[in-house]
Amino acid sequence: MWAFMGRHPWATVLAVIVHVGVFAFLIYDYIPEVIRTNEVLAEISNADIVRAQVYDAREVQEQVRQLHLDQPKPEVPKLTKPEPLPEPVPPAPAVPVVPEVDKAAEAAAAQEQKQAQEQKKVEEQKKQELQKAEEQKQKEAERKAEEHKQALEKKQAEEAKKVEEQKRALELEKQKLEDDKKKAEEFKKQQQDAEKKKAEEVKKQELLKQQQDEEKRKSDETKKKLDEQKRNDEEKKKQDALKKLEDDKKKAEADLKRKLEQESKEMADSERKAREVKENAAREAALKKALQAERDAEARSANVAMVQRETSTWVSAIGEKVRRAWTRESNEAATCDVYMRQTREGEVKEVRVKGCQGDASDAYKRSVELAVRRASPLPKAPSDEVFRSEIVFIFKPQ
Repeated sequence: MWAFMGRHPWATVLAVIVHVGVFAFLIYDYIPEVIRTNEVLAEISNADIVRAQVYDAREVQEQVRQLHLDQPKPEVPKLTKPEPLPEPVPPAPAVPVVPEVDKAAEAAAAQEQKQAQEQKKVEEQKKQELQKAEEQKQKEAERKAEEHKQALEKKQAEEAKKVEEQKRALELEKQKLEDDKKKAEEFKKQQQDAEKKKAEEVKKQELLKQQQDEEKRKSDETKKKLDEQKRNDEEKKKQDALKKLEDDKKKAEADLKRKLEQESKEMADSERKAREVKENAAREAALKKALQAERDAEARSANVAMVQRETSTWVSAIGEKVRRAWTRESNEAATCDVYMRQTREGEVKEVRVKGCQGDASDAYKRSVELAVRRASPLPKAPSDEVFRSEIVFIFKPQ
């Protein structure tokens, strides 16, 4: 993870900024909802509580009755026995007051009871209205709180989902960046390998071209040397042959002169002279024949020596090219006899290591045979007399 952050600092900073923004948005959206919830709960707790008092009808009637009992009754004068006087006149009867007082009390009690009932009814209605309003207010508050809770949970779920989606998007982006980086590294490696392979191929082609040019130059030099040596040898052979012919001619002329002088001196003896002439003629013929045979032998000997020199030079050129084409794979350096069959143009048809001086592994022998095939086509023979389709040359590593 740290390596990824080090390789992609801008992606890391962008991911941190996105996470901080989402966290701040959640906090900013959550705090007002909590404040509004607290305000609703405060309004519910601060609502006025209606305190209702219930009156019993029996208690009201008992209070009215007690009120009647507490009213003062009129005093009735006591009758005393008069002194003997003239016949007293009986007092007038008292006016009955109690019935009027009872009516007023009953009316007051009835009026009070009626007012109490009306007050009770009003209070009951007010209580019911307040209770109903309180229930509606509480239901509304609960509904709002539930709606707010659901909305908050929904919003939180959406935010969580959004955060999760963003997280997955960041993970996908991270995976994509890693895949792109991996693909880019693989593509870069492939390009480097291709460029390296191309450079190696170009280098190999250049080296091969240099080797071919060097081989051609050496072959041209060798051919030029062989041609020059052949011309020199032919010229020397011609000069030697001419010199020998001159010497032979001079010697023959001297001999002939000497014979003629001798014959002239021996003119006296004709028979001996004729015999000597005949003998001289026979000897001269034999001498000429011997001279011609000697000249032919010398010519053949010179031609054989020239062919041998050209063959040695040609075989040396083949061995040199094979040594240049050979790749050393071990510390072995054995000298081997190599059999090879080729065409007139130098194309190798068959090659086989016949034997080696010292220890030589099969891998070493195969490397020598491979060098011969790699050196094909081999240097061409300078002439048909020199060319051999099957040769055995000595391979000796430098």
